[in-house]
Amino acid sequence: MKLTTNYIDNNYDIVVEHEAFNLNLDFKHYDKRIALIDESVHQLHQQKIDLFLSKHSILKLLIPSGEQVKTIHHYSKVVETLLSMHVTRHSCLFAIGGGATGDFTGFVAATVLRGIHFIQVPTTILAHDASIGGKTGINASAGKNLIGAFKRPDMVIYDLDFLDTLSQSEKLSGFAEIIKHVLLNANGRIGKSDTLLEIMHDVQDGTCLSELHAIDKWITFGIQTKMKVVHDDEFESDVRKFLNFGHTLGHAIEFHHKLPHGIAVMHGMIYALLLSDVTETDILSLMRWMHHLGLKKLAYDNFDIYYKLMRQDKKNVANDISFVLYCENNGYKVEQVDVKRLRKAFERLRKLEGELL
Repeated sequence: MKLTTNYIDNNYDIVVEHEAFNLNLDFKHYDKRIALIDESVHQLHQQKIDLFLSKHSILKLLIPSGEQVKTIHHYSKVVETLLSMHVTRHSCLFAIGGGATGDFTGFVAATVLRGIHFIQVPTTILAHDASIGGKTGINASAGKNLIGAFKRPDMVIYDLDFLDTLSQSEKLSGFAEIIKHVLLNANGRIGKSDTLLEIMHDVQDGTCLSELHAIDKWITFGIQTKMKVVHDDEFESDVRKFLNFGHTLGHAIEFHHKLPHGIAVMHGMIYALLLSDVTETDILSLMRWMHHLGLKKLAYDNFDIYYKLMRQDKKNVANDISFVLYCENNGYKVEQVDVKRLRKAFERLRKLEGELL
C-alpha cells in the first residue's frame, strides 16, 4: 500500500508492505546516498540490507542501537564523518532502524549543512509513529528529546518483513503507540469505542501480538491517524499536541526506569486517563487488556522523582504540568495540572495496579 501526505507542498510517499525493499525505487537524483543503520538491525538483516544498499549504490554507516545513539557525542561523531565524506545539500541519508534511528538520522539531516535529504526506513512497529510527521531529535542529560528540529523525510519505506525478528518486548512497545492512535479516535465513552473494541478483538493477548495478528491493518490505521493530525498541525501548536497522550509521565518513566518507549507510554496513558473524565471501570478494562498483552506491573518510586522529570517537559506552562486529557463529551484537550492533583492520581495508579494483579 502506498499512502501520500497531503500538505500544500513538499509531500512524500509512505510505502507500507511486505518486501518493500524489492520495489522498483529510484534514488539516482541524490549525489551521495548514505545509510545510517542500527547495528542490531544490521546484524539481524544484513543480507537483506546489503542487497538493497548494493542495488542503489548506498554507502553504509553503522550506528549504536536504539536510544543510546541519541546523544551529543554520537551526533558530533556522525556529523564529522559525513562532512569528511563531502556530503552536499543534494545528498540523502537513509535511516534504517527503529524510532531512535529515525529521530537521530533526521536530526543529523536537519542540521548538517543546514539541511540535507533523508528517507525513513522503519524496522519496528513503534517506528510507524516516529517515521511520520518530521519530528527529529536527540536526548539531553535533563531528559528525552529536548534537542531537536522539524524535518520532513523525502519518503518512508516500511518493509513489514523486518517485524518478524522483533522481540516480544519490542512488539509490545510498538503496539502501545497503535493503542494511542486508537484511543485518539475514540468518541464518547472510551470503554464503548468501536475502534478500541475492534483492536481488542483482533489482538486479544500476548500470543496474538507475538504472531502479529492483523498488524498490517493496525499499522496502517496508526499511520493514517498520524498523517491526519500532522497535516492539520505540523508544528504542534494545536491538535498535534494530542499525540503526546500518555507521554508526559511516560517519558519520565522511560528515562528513570530505562524501559522501552512504548511500554513506558502504556503506563503513562493509564495515568492520563486517571486524570481525565473516564470511569474507573473503563480504565480497569483497558489495564486488564494491556496486562494480557504482556504489560508488567511497574515498581514505582517516590512521586517526586517523576514530578521532577515531568517538570522538564517542553510543553509545560508556568509551574503546572501540561497533560493531554480526555473528556467524554468534548474529546481531547491540553490542560495544566497542579501537583496536588498529579500526586492524587499517582496514588490511584499504584492502587489500581495492586488490585489488578
